[in-house]
Amino acid sequence: MSKIRLKSNIMSRALLLIASLLWILPVLQAQQGEKMSWRKHFKLAEKLYEKSQYADAAWHYREAFKQKTRRKELAYKAGECYFIIRDYHNAAEMWQHVKDQEKLYPLIGLKYARMLKQDGRYEEAMEAFGEFLQRYEGDDKAVVTDIVQTEIKGCELALELKAKGPDPSVTVEHLGEPVNTPETEFAPLPVSDDVLYFSSTVGTRAEIYRTQKVNGRWTKPVVPQSFPEIRDDHYCNGTLSPDQKRFYFTICKSVESWGGLTTRCEIYVTQRVGNAWSTPERLRDYINQPEATTTHPCVVHDGNTEILYFASNREGGKGGMDIWYATRDLRSNDIDFSYPINAGSDINTMGDEITPWYDSRTGQLYFASNGHVSIGGLDIFRAKGAKSHWEQPQNMGIPLNSPADDFFYIELPSGKGGYLVSNRTFDVEKITTTHEDLFAFSKKPKAALVAKGEILEKNSEERLTGAVVRLYALNDDGTRRLVASITSENGYYRFDVEPEQHYRIEAEAEGYLPASYEFSTDDYITFTEYGAPLYLEALEAIPDEPGTELPPAIDTHVHQPDEPPHAHEEMPAEEVEEPVRPSQSETTDDEQETGAAPPADSPSATESDEDMLPSIAVGEDGTYIMRGRSKYDNYEVLTRARRFPGTYYKIQLIAVKHFDPDHPRYEPVKEWGELETEYIIEKKLTRVLLARFFSLEEAQAVLEEVRKVSPFERAFIVEYEDGERVRRVR
Repeated sequence: MSKIRLKSNIMSRALLLIASLLWILPVLQAQQGEKMSWRKHFKLAEKLYEKSQYADAAWHYREAFKQKTRRKELAYKAGECYFIIRDYHNAAEMWQHVKDQEKLYPLIGLKYARMLKQDGRYEEAMEAFGEFLQRYEGDDKAVVTDIVQTEIKGCELALELKAKGPDPSVTVEHLGEPVNTPETEFAPLPVSDDVLYFSSTVGTRAEIYRTQKVNGRWTKPVVPQSFPEIRDDHYCNGTLSPDQKRFYFTICKSVESWGGLTTRCEIYVTQRVGNAWSTPERLRDYINQPEATTTHPCVVHDGNTEILYFASNREGGKGGMDIWYATRDLRSNDIDFSYPINAGSDINTMGDEITPWYDSRTGQLYFASNGHVSIGGLDIFRAKGAKSHWEQPQNMGIPLNSPADDFFYIELPSGKGGYLVSNRTFDVEKITTTHEDLFAFSKKPKAALVAKGEILEKNSEERLTGAVVRLYALNDDGTRRLVASITSENGYYRFDVEPEQHYRIEAEAEGYLPASYEFSTDDYITFTEYGAPLYLEALEAIPDEPGTELPPAIDTHVHQPDEPPHAHEEMPAEEVEEPVRPSQSETTDDEQETGAAPPADSPSATESDEDMLPSIAVGEDGTYIMRGRSKYDNYEVLTRARRFPGTYYKIQLIAVKHFDPDHPRYEPVKEWGELETEYIIEKKLTRVLLARFFSLEEAQAVLEEVRKVSPFERAFIVEYEDGERVRRVR
């Protein structure tokens, strides 16, 4: 048995599970009337098989085998039909009669053990996998051994998860009628918490439907009227671009082959034109390769770049279906993407990886795989990273995964739950595994999560009243969102928080320095209460004289709840600096709203360095005026800081109204660099910076030391390019 043939079997199986399963499953009906001979059952089964009526064919093969048990091929063919329609229990029951006949039926022992696994009979499956591996002597035994060992690990994981019980924070429910039908529903796309688009084969072909939740009940699904008309072919697997200007989807054609029904799909895009959509355009041939299926599009925006993740069995993959990506410039109106790149071996395996969905809020890819350690067939996994750089994927466990096939994971815009697709059984609502349905899941902790504590005066440790306390949600891209704000009348604060989030709590009061701390709720299964006391130090406790610096107060700009990250600027996330909105009583991270004196600083750059830099006017004393490049930090500053070509970094320690280079506060940091200043003309403030570092890693290492041994706990890194201030890094 060759490695190529092994992959082919895996791929053939996957093509029956993905995209749409665009064939109508016949209802098995018991035969009435006079008893048929085994030969008549067999002949009828053969005809039904040729017509792809696999359920009825399976029944007749089975009836023939009951009468002629010596004809093992009847049991094999019955099992093959049950396998195609994903009736795992009956497939295992039939294949147990031929499980050791690999010479006649290649890899039958492996397939039999997989049916036991997907039937949830894990201990029997592990025994069957072991027996198969002992018998197998093919040339590709090393490859087969890896596959079998992965399957056994999946059984062990399933038994471990079953012993622990389902994750109590996740609840899964069947959507029921009228959304789910006896046909196949798949590819959920929530555009809001109450509006859902999805694909279904309920008609004569696969189409995209829309439903809405009204008073807790889903309305009857309808085909969206504004969608372009597509005749004859199946169209499905829709996804919106984050700016909602483009809708990517697949058009598929069903083709019968010796391995059963396969489906070849290609990705198309339609663009929003007012309240309608343009005529769909097929993506280029280098995306939709001939002789390959290209499906399951997912679109992500990263600054000015659009990233298209998709699944395909195109050449150059790791095996079976793989996840790929291609990019294009958002500033262009055409549909030219870069040549696709494989997402890499951390994601892709010899098996199948399909239905990618990328969560930009957390930087995680969710996908389905039967090549990683799964508790069934296709399981849902997640991995942190982007493009072709990923951390080790994690199995999402139960109840999101089951012994059956689970895929098409996607979350609601609110992040409080989402949808998945599965052919699992579900109480009386779904009693067969022979078709996919939509399931909803909600993420709830065991108990309500709260962050609470006291606001205390630092010296007396007495509770302060009247302090403003704000709760921020921190995003992975460095932005933050205001969740809640209160004025404490009793010296206490309390906020409701969500699981798996990173937060910052800040407090400020008139006459006091602000205080803050950060925490995450990743351990919400163990803890339900978070919080710490906030100590505010009175301003009177700090001498106000020349040469004394006051620490900067909190940044007052926040992203509003309905504002997407970086909606204010079309730049990559790593190039965006948060804007600030200072008021008369508030100060920013960068400066205090008070007077200052001009700076004294280091010597100017050498002539050879300046030959490589933009031309500027330099005064007789070496001072020059520089303007920051950032949209939110474009102040003119007067400085004598030495300029260098290329990218380098400085650590901003503080912004003060009076700068004294001999102040003892600066002594602990002078061993790591030179002190430089930038006098902000408009603000009349002096920035004090520690210079200079030619790698971000070096700057980050020094920043950690600065924060430990100096009073500059809120120092941060600033990036410079060709002598100009570009952005705040930390």
